[in-house]
Amino acid sequence: MRIGIITQWYDPEGGSAVLPGIISRSLVALGHEVHVLTGFPNYPSGQLSPGYRIRPYRFEKMNGVAVHRVPLVPSHDRSAVRRAANYLSFAASAAARLDLLRKVDVWLVYSSPATVALPAMMARWLHGRPYVILMEDLWPDTLAESDYVRPGRRTDLIIRMLTRFCDSAHRNASSVAVIAPGMADILNSRGVPRDKLSVVYNWVDERVFRPRTPDPQMAASLGLQGFVVMYAGSMGNLQGLDVAVDALEYLADIPDLTLVFAGSGVEERRLRESAARYAPGRVVFLGQQPIERMVELMPLGDVQLISLRDQPFLRSIMPSKVQSTLACGRPIVAALAGDAARLVDESGAGFVAPPGDPYALADAIRRMYELGAEKREELGRSGRQFYLERLSERVGSVALARQLEKAVRDHVPADR
Repeated sequence: MRIGIITQWYDPEGGSAVLPGIISRSLVALGHEVHVLTGFPNYPSGQLSPGYRIRPYRFEKMNGVAVHRVPLVPSHDRSAVRRAANYLSFAASAAARLDLLRKVDVWLVYSSPATVALPAMMARWLHGRPYVILMEDLWPDTLAESDYVRPGRRTDLIIRMLTRFCDSAHRNASSVAVIAPGMADILNSRGVPRDKLSVVYNWVDERVFRPRTPDPQMAASLGLQGFVVMYAGSMGNLQGLDVAVDALEYLADIPDLTLVFAGSGVEERRLRESAARYAPGRVVFLGQQPIERMVELMPLGDVQLISLRDQPFLRSIMPSKVQSTLACGRPIVAALAGDAARLVDESGAGFVAPPGDPYALADAIRRMYELGAEKREELGRSGRQFYLERLSERVGSVALARQLEKAVRDHVPADR
């Protein structure tokens, strides 16, 4: 089967942008011919990746995947206007490639942002190609809750227009796959039929995210001693990482405890200032790390921290850090609510505290400390087994492929 994937993000972009590449390679491994319609790589800096310049079209063959790149406006700063230009320019460029839109049997829409559904809708209307939406974020909720828009009539109008667009995209899709059960409940409440919805958890690049033996020399070179609580990932506003620094106040009786941040983001500077003021000498910042280095750092943490603020729309998403930590077999302390909290608890990999509650998080960290190294490693192994059975590439790629195959099998062109 010829499968097309429409995604604004693709290799060599990093962070959460690696997921479309992981999905594409998994579908190739199942024997499908995969074409990706994407933009020119510029995430997360907003600057084009080395070796790229904006052109009307560029074709690449990457890991068995045919990659078709169309122009967009590069931008990932805090300007709402430039961010909108980034999203809309890709959607328009991709929708204009009518030759590519009829090239495959079915399209998979990697829906973040929601505007990427436009080319798939064009493919259906003009060429009778069915499409399946894989929803990574809830829209327009993600936009409404972001820092990029300000309340007002103009914002209300944009939200209403985007809501109508999303409703149309869902209505015309053969099916809608979501990455967390709560997302399915919300979409069903908004009129998407339950039999059109399915849960397909994201998986990780299992060549990279796997159990590793800690490197004592690396730990010594970084000054990581004693009991290490590590956060490895993006340090943005939604992560709510203040709670980890605040929790140290309640852990003063564990003098060998060190909180480590590996990563970067818009909140890094403020967290550094807070740590220097309220927890001097107890917090280490390692800065931005390439993914290969990040997975080598993870086993140096006695426990991995996962954190998200408690906002309604965040209770129905699944941060990729949950799967990556489980796949690496690391024990977890989590400041989470909703679907992500339930998954961590169900995995048996660690302890969950309410988001934004430093005392509860401190208690979870203390419990993990008192377990001892052997028991903590048992928790990590339980999480790894849970990942393999419920969240792995073997499970997710097959489920997604079945959705796409069903879309082709059941689709009736409009002109029949």
